[in-house]
Amino acid sequence: MSDQYTEQVTRVLTEDREVPGIGTVAVLTFAPPEGSSRPATLGPRSIESVAQALTEAIERASTGRVRAIAMTGTDRVFLAGADLSMFADATAATSVDDMTDLAHGLQRRARTSPVPILAHLNGATLGGGLEVALMADMRTAGPKVRGIGVPETGLGILPGWGGTTLLPGVVGGESAVRLVLEDPARDKQLSAAAALELGLVDELADDLDAALAAFAAFIDAASDAREADGADGSDWSERPSPVPSAGSPEADALRAALDAPHGPAETRRQWAARRLAEGAPAAATVIDLLDALPGSDLEDALAREKRALIDLLGTDAAAGSLYAAELLRRGKPGRAPIEGARELRRIGVAGAGLMASQIAAQLALGLRVPVVLRDLDDEIAQRGLAHARDVLAQAASRGRLSEDDAREVSDLLSATADIQDLADADLVLEAVPEVMGIKKSVFAELEGVLAPDALLVTNTSSLSVAEMAADLEHPERVVGLHFFNPVARMLLVEVIRTDATDEATLATAREVARRCGKFAVESADAPGFIVNRLLFRVLSEVLAALDAGGAPQAVDASLDPFGMPMRPLELLDLVGIAVADHVGKVLADQLGEDRFPVSPGLASMVERSERFTVRDPAAVHSPVAHGVAEAFGAGGARSDGTDRAAAPVGDELLGRVLRGLAEESRLMLDEGVAARPEDIDLAMILGAGFPRHRGGLTPYLDQSGASVEATGSTFHGSTFAG
Repeated sequence: MSDQYTEQVTRVLTEDREVPGIGTVAVLTFAPPEGSSRPATLGPRSIESVAQALTEAIERASTGRVRAIAMTGTDRVFLAGADLSMFADATAATSVDDMTDLAHGLQRRARTSPVPILAHLNGATLGGGLEVALMADMRTAGPKVRGIGVPETGLGILPGWGGTTLLPGVVGGESAVRLVLEDPARDKQLSAAAALELGLVDELADDLDAALAAFAAFIDAASDAREADGADGSDWSERPSPVPSAGSPEADALRAALDAPHGPAETRRQWAARRLAEGAPAAATVIDLLDALPGSDLEDALAREKRALIDLLGTDAAAGSLYAAELLRRGKPGRAPIEGARELRRIGVAGAGLMASQIAAQLALGLRVPVVLRDLDDEIAQRGLAHARDVLAQAASRGRLSEDDAREVSDLLSATADIQDLADADLVLEAVPEVMGIKKSVFAELEGVLAPDALLVTNTSSLSVAEMAADLEHPERVVGLHFFNPVARMLLVEVIRTDATDEATLATAREVARRCGKFAVESADAPGFIVNRLLFRVLSEVLAALDAGGAPQAVDASLDPFGMPMRPLELLDLVGIAVADHVGKVLADQLGEDRFPVSPGLASMVERSERFTVRDPAAVHSPVAHGVAEAFGAGGARSDGTDRAAAPVGDELLGRVLRGLAEESRLMLDEGVAARPEDIDLAMILGAGFPRHRGGLTPYLDQSGASVEATGSTFHGSTFAG
């Protein structure tokens, strides 16, 4: 991730248009370099081009040569914000200071423009791109545009080119706080319709011509209003302050928004404070800026915004977040088919349980070919079919696909109890219980009816794919595709290769993942693959602390500074206690009990059929169930006479977890389970929810010093070393 940065400089195409009701309009069109497939972004030279073009247009306006200015983009992008790839090069990142000065200078210059400015959002408008649009007096957007927002706090920074300062005055306090703080945390962006509802855009317009017509009407109305107030209707150079005045209703609304609930368990301020304690300071910094905003002079507000941005850029959280963002950009499913992949015309799914039905729905949706669910019991098969169709209906009800699409894809699904109905499938994926004997028998049965070149795919989460294929005549056509639950929402698929898997099979597996819209991370055929192996290294340390007599609540809270989306005991409930016990024993057997000790307390919880936590929607973290202490014998005398009080908790347990993760990651790289640290990071971010502000996993291990302590070296040279 330390490639030398080469900027793809955004072009600004300029032309004058004669617009009825306005006169000559200087139209600035943002475009990527000739021949580039990447969207128009703002690197150091690009923002200079934008600043120069807008400055020249304003200068022409001051001499009466143009009566208005309009900005728009090309293809499906207005401006995609700052060029994140620049942050992979430390020397390029130092230019942010100058870039911010340019952006703030433009904000001030636009506010004194003698003519009105239009921004027509023809496509995605993100981050710095939206901040450029905030310079305009009117904003329009194409009705089908999506991807409008300021995602910066999700990147460990903040909208520092005017966004934090200007948004409250444009959309009000509540909407501004949601846009800047909460939407990035949820990876949410606005559609044009949603932006219109918030007041972020003023009208929807099909194209630039329609936007300019709406702009003419806007100018007329604004001029009439100024003249009614006794002012010069043609003079736009003195615009009112965009900052709410002290003690105004707008200021009160902004502070009320900061104190409003963030979910049922905490306020936004409390949430930001918790994120700060977890190593993510951006939200708390934004709240401080918004607190200080009412009554400020624009110059002072922009100066505070710049200082806050530069300070955040120097944090570990920003380094980790920007690294993670670049990982996700590079790993995103591509548009081009995977070279060498076989054509798939019909697919089978062996099994019809919860996971199988979700995968069947995803395959039908992604590949748009018939998908047949097969189970030994016809009633179970039909239930699986009903659930698969319900998955599609729910997606349609949430607006993720149209009703027509949902019906079309549902019609591709069918179910059977007859294995012969899979005979003409080009690929069959098994999703039966996680028992080697069952999976081998399913593969053996399938090999007897399928064509010799049909692919056999397993969704196993921890078992050996090679062992499954060992007795087959054609082990070369066997591969693993480990989908994660819930399939529709989890973006990762681990592609598991064996020594026998041939290139066509591997390419086809990656193509299936791509067409399903999933990020594919390749793993060697090793116990637990990438995600579960590392996740269970964490859980093994936690369970060992409980088995040693650690107080359950203290053990559960020990990893909070890491910033995981849920505590470990709640994660065990999500995985399923019986499943966790099974996977833990598999890993202990194959990788050794010194790193993956079998937990007697977990076995006791399985016998009791009890949960680790109590569901409580009013709590930030689910409380630990009373039965856990009893099952693990916390507080009682140990049979071996050792002191239970010596159980690791707090920083000691967190340190053990991080050193264990560093050791396991190094082993996986040395063994070829994962090819690069970046593969581990991408897999853990998408498959286990490891915090993006930590960079996933290996950057945090470097920053914390655990890498050197456990393995003697870092994963990323000096880039993330603490």
